[in-house]
Amino acid sequence: MIRKATMADVPAVLELVNMNAKQGLMLSKSPYDIYQRIFTFFVYEKGGQVVGCVRLQPLWKDIAEIASLAVAEDFRNQGIGRELVQVCMTEAKRAKIPRICTLTYQCEFFKKCGFKEVPRETLPHKFFGDCLRCPKVECCDEYAFIIDL
Repeated sequence: MIRKATMADVPAVLELVNMNAKQGLMLSKSPYDIYQRIFTFFVYEKGGQVVGCVRLQPLWKDIAEIASLAVAEDFRNQGIGRELVQVCMTEAKRAKIPRICTLTYQCEFFKKCGFKEVPRETLPHKFFGDCLRCPKVECCDEYAFIIDL
């Protein structure tokens, strides 16, 4: 079941994100990062346990970002990540946001979801919003993807 995240989900979301970060799949987040953005998260709950999460963050009037997509190791390759991306697409369409971008290391996954790789420089709103605060700003190794809805 996918639902909007609540404050009670913060510890589980933090654990999912940072467990995936330790595996080199994404950048780590602090508790402050998650608490500050919890209302932009969706969680995938299975058997009363949060096993996946994703954040849909509006960046500008015409673009939102998928971020912090994480699935617990024991639940990978079951379509949970794809379902979480789909709920973000549905929510973006509902909000009349025509495009979604992501910065990721998971290139093949996002290609399978219909995203196209683009130069990072084509996402100026992302750069000026979040990237300037990132420790990897001068040596970013993530790949940029976008999908038109």
